[in-house]
Amino acid sequence: MTTLVEIEDAPTFLASGEKPYAFETSDRVTMVGPACGYGSEYLSRLRTEGRYAENLEEATRIVTARGAAIIGIWFVKPSQKVIGT
Repeated sequence: MTTLVEIEDAPTFLASGEKPYAFETSDRVTMVGPACGYGSEYLSRLRTEGRYAENLEEATRIVTARGAAIIGIWFVKPSQKVIGT
């Protein structure tokens, strides 16, 4: 499960070590991040298409070059532990 965080709030998540699952862009082109879990071969292909970035800075460069903006970041929700039965 993932949760969308507005770009203004994302630095707090990133500073705490959270890795982006995907970047929400104003042009609605899917751009995934390192927490997506896809294989390295597929990520290499996405990178050549401008649809993968390791971090916010890289994603911003790519998205800005195509005239769009990052409006949010998707993060993986922490798993909830079940305590007791």
